[in-house]
Amino acid sequence: MIEQLNEHFANFDFDVRKSKDARFMDQKVTPDVLCVVTECIIEFIDGNLEKEFTKNDIWHSNYAQTIITESFNKPNLKDADSEYDKFFAMPLKTLGYAKVLIESKNGNTNVYKVNRFDILEYISLRERNALNFLEIYLSKVIQESGLQRVFDNFFEKQNKVSLEALRNALFDFYFSNTSIKKEKEPPRIFNKIINILAFKKKLKGTIRGTVSKFTLPIEEIRYNRINWRDIGKDKGITREEFKKALGENVDIQGYFKYNIQKAKKFVRKIHPFSEIHRFKEYPGLQAHHIFMESEFPEIADSPENIIVLTPNQHFYRAHPNNKTSVIDERYQAICLISKLDSIEINYRSGGNDYSLEDFINVLNTGFETEHFQIGMDFEEIKHQIINHTYARA
Repeated sequence: MIEQLNEHFANFDFDVRKSKDARFMDQKVTPDVLCVVTECIIEFIDGNLEKEFTKNDIWHSNYAQTIITESFNKPNLKDADSEYDKFFAMPLKTLGYAKVLIESKNGNTNVYKVNRFDILEYISLRERNALNFLEIYLSKVIQESGLQRVFDNFFEKQNKVSLEALRNALFDFYFSNTSIKKEKEPPRIFNKIINILAFKKKLKGTIRGTVSKFTLPIEEIRYNRINWRDIGKDKGITREEFKKALGENVDIQGYFKYNIQKAKKFVRKIHPFSEIHRFKEYPGLQAHHIFMESEFPEIADSPENIIVLTPNQHFYRAHPNNKTSVIDERYQAICLISKLDSIEINYRSGGNDYSLEDFINVLNTGFETEHFQIGMDFEEIKHQIINHTYARA
């Protein structure tokens, strides 16, 4: 899909100096919000690509009501007009500017229709996909709007002077080329841009107006910053404390469950057949946690820890005798090696659906080790999976 994104963006001119449109990006356009709003759009149109919709249509849809209130720790959509106006309006404007949606006017109301369903679906499947989209899109806007040099300068030097130069250039850019004139508005937008690009580059970004002291974690570019991962930030917390806190916090639990279901849906979308056999005679009907959700909640929403199996493989091999509280450790090794094959196949075919780095994190967490290292090749990782499996036997 990365190639398709680049091909799509190559067809359009995104120079803000020409469009004069400041809403190519906005403060609520974060990967997690963009991901869930596109999911709500897809549910609303229900396969009808000619169906038009407004911000309010998506906002007040039954699907949005369920997902947003349960997963984003927000009040009922019907009781908080100002709370949600920007939550839905800003991502729609960005998708319109990016030509993923077609935007038109009905009086003062923005009306939308899907232009690229494949891109919309890609964004909706996984937060990582939404992040990939934003990085490529924002890089295109920056380059074509004549801002590449000041961004490159900041990402190269990573200091106070380069950040101040970037901020000054962006203030001047917004005031000279868009209708924005208020001093407080540009930082709300461009800090999001800086941090999304910094996260993807694994560099420092900006926090509270200064250069961050560390490379940015994912929480710094999320809208839903208070989530279940916050419990596990302290390396000293035990797994039992983690699970207890997770169980007692209803808000975090909702977001946790939503992410797990989304990860399962994502993996099923990629693999129609069992990842063990990969033939149509073995339909992939079950999404199985290789390391159990109940034991390892911190990796339960990682697609790299979920494998598609047939019902027999799931209930009689992965869980012997249909005891879902028990894992066959040797079959678990087969699942891990098969999942690694899926990741390698996807990578070699030009896909970007999985992260080898995330898979390594799954292995270190599940095996409770730090032995698996970034830089190991696929063969070495398989060899070490076998070693760890039989060392526990």
